[in-house]
Amino acid sequence: MIQFNNIPTTIRTPGAYVEIDNSRALKGLVQNPHKALIIGQGLSTGTKPHELLYAISRDGLADSYFGTGSPIARMCNIFKENNPNTELYAIAVSISATAAGVKASAGIAFSTALSTNGGSCGGAGTLYMYVNGTEIPIAITSGWSVEDVQSHTATTINLKSAYIPCIASNGGSKYSDGEMVLIAKYSGSIGNALDVRVNYYDWQSLPAAFSGDSIYITNFAGGTSQPDIDPVWDIVGDEQFHYIVMPYDAATQLTSLEDELDDRFGPMIDMQGHGFCATRGTNAACTTLGNTRNNQHNTIIGYYDAPQDPCEWAAALAAVAAKNLNNDPARPLHGLKLKGILPPPKESRFTRAERDVLLYDGIATFTVARDGSVQIERCITTYQTNTVGGADPSYLDIQTLATLNEIRYQYKTRMLNRFIAPRFKLADDTFPVQPGSYVATPNLVKQECIALFTLLRDEGLIENLDEFVENIVVERNTTDRNRVDVLLPPDLINQFIILATNLQFIL
Repeated sequence: MIQFNNIPTTIRTPGAYVEIDNSRALKGLVQNPHKALIIGQGLSTGTKPHELLYAISRDGLADSYFGTGSPIARMCNIFKENNPNTELYAIAVSISATAAGVKASAGIAFSTALSTNGGSCGGAGTLYMYVNGTEIPIAITSGWSVEDVQSHTATTINLKSAYIPCIASNGGSKYSDGEMVLIAKYSGSIGNALDVRVNYYDWQSLPAAFSGDSIYITNFAGGTSQPDIDPVWDIVGDEQFHYIVMPYDAATQLTSLEDELDDRFGPMIDMQGHGFCATRGTNAACTTLGNTRNNQHNTIIGYYDAPQDPCEWAAALAAVAAKNLNNDPARPLHGLKLKGILPPPKESRFTRAERDVLLYDGIATFTVARDGSVQIERCITTYQTNTVGGADPSYLDIQTLATLNEIRYQYKTRMLNRFIAPRFKLADDTFPVQPGSYVATPNLVKQECIALFTLLRDEGLIENLDEFVENIVVERNTTDRNRVDVLLPPDLINQFIILATNLQFIL
């Protein structure tokens, strides 16, 4: 007997009545558009209050919302540069008044050794200065005094204030003469990772008027405190974000992010996402950080001596991963470029052996192409050991979780639309199910699972379908007769990352 949802069986009024049923409409996999969330500090110059969720729909919007040069604005901008299509949201956080955050600062000193011309420039030229990766050419005029050079440098830097995370000041206490100070626009220890240098490219050099000891630079330092990101999770609520990016690598913030992602991954919440962070330090420092973490839902990329701070590295990596994992969660990410990211100088890049160590210590790695572009080498999670401390590579690569999350999404969507939403009844496999009736059996559920996983196989997400069919278990729960229990044993497809060859030659 065919059953209807909306046409009563007792109707007597003549007519032709047709109801629409979409419970069997899905034949293929469904689209699964992803969303990303960026967390970071904003400035008081932004037009939007902090601790609220905002959609970042186009380039430059974050500058207006959160203030130019702020960590969160720069992260949003470089995310959009690498991935303009993934739906992006942002939450600006602040360091509380009780935390007494201090702004980081750096120093630039021009000494009287500018030339042998009595402390004045003996010739014109261009001083190529880089502030957090932004090139600022300083035009030097012959005959300028140290004070002239200092003043002009500070003015030129501040003309670029819309593009950099600091401002220049002619006064300060870092040096006794010819001093200027760069001050981060925001408080906090992440300001210590900002960078100032001269002559990034090989073809750049100091102007002829400068002798070897005429300019001194001290790195950014002195920034203290970090914001509490725990309130972010209350702001987000039950909205799912597949990628969550933050600029912090301190234990408190990393633990907060990982705990939230662990909760979201659970079956009762089922709003899985993946975190992205970056850390700047020596190989030993990156290794030390990696060995303090052990979470399959977070990725930390490590680097040393590159011009840009971890804010921009984390956002660029997340953007590229989001774009490609949403298209194909199982496909490797190696070789993909991070747009807008400048690599470390050659002498500061990690060797292959050093990168191999990092990949055993939970830190993702990168390489530099011949054209100078930074590209992903291997994007791993920080997960390294199981609950009893044994080495466990099961969640090593980010593709494993991405593939599992896609499978869970497709499975849940399929079963909800096929059985739960249409309000099926449940019977044993021996029940004579009639066409058009809303009665499910364990065997019908099993058939639907096999049909779905055949599609997943064809999509390149699983392999060895015959073994899956042989080992799948679908049974009616013996205690709760309204429940079906399912064991799904898919063999996830792997990534072609390493090719090892023994070339045995004959003379």
